[in-house]
Amino acid sequence: MDTPLELAVTTERLYEYVTAVRPEIERALLQHLPLALGNNYKDFNDALHYALFPGGKRLRPVLTLLGAEVISGHAQEIWPAAVAIEYVHTSSLIFDDLPCMDNATKRRGRPSLHMRYGEGVAMLVALALMNASYGLILDSGPATRALHAHRELVEGIGTHGAIAGQYLDLTSNRCSSSVAGNGDGHWDAVRSLKTSALISVALRVGAILAGATHGQLNVLSRFGSLLGDAFQSADNIIDVEEDMALFARAALSARSADIQSIKATMLRVSSLIAEAKNTLIAEFATTHGTHLLCEIADYVEERGTT
Repeated sequence: MDTPLELAVTTERLYEYVTAVRPEIERALLQHLPLALGNNYKDFNDALHYALFPGGKRLRPVLTLLGAEVISGHAQEIWPAAVAIEYVHTSSLIFDDLPCMDNATKRRGRPSLHMRYGEGVAMLVALALMNASYGLILDSGPATRALHAHRELVEGIGTHGAIAGQYLDLTSNRCSSSVAGNGDGHWDAVRSLKTSALISVALRVGAILAGATHGQLNVLSRFGSLLGDAFQSADNIIDVEEDMALFARAALSARSADIQSIKATMLRVSSLIAEAKNTLIAEFATTHGTHLLCEIADYVEERGTT
């Protein structure tokens, strides 16, 4: 068996896996779409479709499927749960973009949902997706496991998870640093609660439905937390690089500081990814599922270091 430090992977298997499951994910998302019935809801149903299609990388439903595969070796039974996780993720993006939150006018190169359909419709779409996710989780396996997975999802969304992270983000944008309590610890908390929380929930929901033990769930939580932190840090690198390109004529000293910050964050991303992969392989060895999760980690590292 390979030791964690000896394991070397590329993203080739991951691309093959995503190519195979992506059409199934898209079909399942469409199949379970919480459309309103009747002739009076065309705009609402169009807005639902607009919010979900075309989507992003579908990373979170893939993580849900792989959470199950790591435990049981297969994930065919948990498609509704994978759909639920993507619905929750999309819901969080809709809320995040609203004028009362981040006030984002673009999402994935298109007008954000509230810019296209209005704030009221956007909020209702986000609520409809989140509401649908609860029932889908409960339909995803044996009752005891499904209830456990449902509780996991609720906690991940709630005031110990994404909602808490969004609040910290909101107060940091609206208040002075002295009021919001900004600082490295503050931003670490925002990253953990907004990004890592849902990544960990995606893995844990799949694993719970596949019959994971408490110890296995702890390992997946640690992997998800490290992966989410690296993912957000990589995004921060991309943001700084875009700002540097936009303000190319800025003072040399400021640009030098940005460059040093990027280098430090790149090192941090690499360290987080190495720890995540080692943590995973130490518990689960080198199965097909762990190889794919390690390739996702490599993909996240590549985003932040190239």
